[in-house]
Amino acid sequence: MKTFFALIDQLNANPQDKQQIHAQIWQNYGHTKAVLALDMSGFSLTVRREGIIAYLAKIRIMQHITQPLVTHYQGDIIKYEADNLLAVFDDCQLALEAAIAIRDHCVNQLLPVSIGLDYGRILLIPEQDCYGDTVNIAHKLGEDVAQANEILISDAIKQQLKPCATLQFNTQYISISGVEFLAYQVVTPC
Repeated sequence: MKTFFALIDQLNANPQDKQQIHAQIWQNYGHTKAVLALDMSGFSLTVRREGIIAYLAKIRIMQHITQPLVTHYQGDIIKYEADNLLAVFDDCQLALEAAIAIRDHCVNQLLPVSIGLDYGRILLIPEQDCYGDTVNIAHKLGEDVAQANEILISDAIKQQLKPCATLQFNTQYISISGVEFLAYQVVTPC
């Protein structure tokens, strides 16, 4: 993280070297990935009804469920933050399969989750954080738009998926925070 932010600080201190520093940042930290953003649903209501300790226990259950599933589907956990998970995958199909498995396992434990997936170029600091429009879209889908137990994927993810007769999508046009894009609700898992 220190090396990454040192480059950002260099950019601020030396705006005349903007192109060179940008190129160095993208060379060192740029990756094309599927980004999975998960948010547990019902935080405020559950905390008010059951208390923060009960909700923290639910967060730990979510973490115990998601960690092995992300690994099984060849993803990498970037971080857990509050009741959120941020993970990345090289393969969009595996990212969607992970999302479906995570949702199904969480539903079985009565843990409602909402999940957003997007695909594109990001800046990645492994096991620390990641940045970029792809990350923002995944978060918007997973935290702000998706309902409990719903998976929303971007058009970029959908374009990378293999055809599957049992996989169905409901098209949604999203407009949030001044950004408009096409998304799909995953209706039936493959």
